Amino acid sequence: MSTRTFIAITAIALVCAGCSSSPDETPSEAVPVTSSSSVTVSASPTSNVDVPAAPEPPPVPQPQPVTYECGDLDLYQSGTALYSDGTTGYEAECDTYVAPAPPELRYCDYGGTAVFTDGSYEVNDPRCAATAPVPDAGYPYNESEDRNGDGVVNGYERCGVLCGEEPTSGDIQTQYGCEQGYITGPQCE
Repeated sequence: MSTRTFIAITAIALVCAGCSSSPDETPSEAVPVTSSSSVTVSASPTSNVDVPAAPEPPPVPQPQPVTYECGDLDLYQSGTALYSDGTTGYEAECDTYVAPAPPELRYCDYGGTAVFTDGSYEVNDPRCAATAPVPDAGYPYNESEDRNGDGVVNGYERCGVLCGEEPTSGDIQTQYGCEQGYITGPQCE
């Protein structure tokens, strides 16, 4: 056996003398090595021992792109966007507002006031200067039923059952009250 081989075996034996195969075992005592020549093995602080590299940090996740969906028009105003990050805002794509059609003249009321289909009115409207009935407004015109003189017979102005005509909403309500018993008297006969 050559001296180099002997030195290598001796170095391995010295390094592995404290090694064990199980973590529960205690290191065994070093086995003395005898040789015909004396060899001194020393570790230098600049030896080429592999030092494990520092672990790389995990990659930082990139934020997800913010998306949106249009809000339900029963719950939100037109144009409301619900973003994926939990916020709300305006998006033109969600704006479904359509301007309402201009209101149409429904009937003429006192003093030439025009009442429109959306409930608004205009005082001294030239279309209501004459007391002629407005076409398709109210019930068929009967001058005796036109109590306010506006040229239109509204439901509350009609005579109804007492005049031998179709019942008014008041006649129907009275009949129901009589049937239920909370209205009594001569009007129920």
